[in-house]
Amino acid sequence: MDRGDVDWAGVPFLAVHHHDGGLFRQPGLFGLVRRRGDERTLLYVGEAENIAAAHRAQAIWEEALALGLNELNVAAHVVERIDRLLLRGHIVKRCEPLLNLLQEGHAPLAAPLPTYGLRAGAC
Repeated sequence: MDRGDVDWAGVPFLAVHHHDGGLFRQPGLFGLVRRRGDERTLLYVGEAENIAAAHRAQAIWEEALALGLNELNVAAHVVERIDRLLLRGHIVKRCEPLLNLLQEGHAPLAAPLPTYGLRAGAC
């Protein structure tokens, strides 16, 4: 699986294997992603003071694994909490990650997973 940069709603993320999240002990945004070939599906986007402690501690991790989670996207350049909250809201609005929508009560349980390609600003 290739690593590198990915863009969600205009916000750049670094793509790493989903087991490598423990390397990021700083604040930022994180995306739980299912990747199949050249297509990525953003399952969930979150924000944390410590990405390493938060990305797996959430119950959402198990749900994302069940949906095929195999990649973690990290935006460690978003340090201030207000910025993280604003950008997370922007990404949820534009990309509609299924687990965020279910968590907020905005998606039907049978909603199909949208799949986005690798192009910049895919959603």
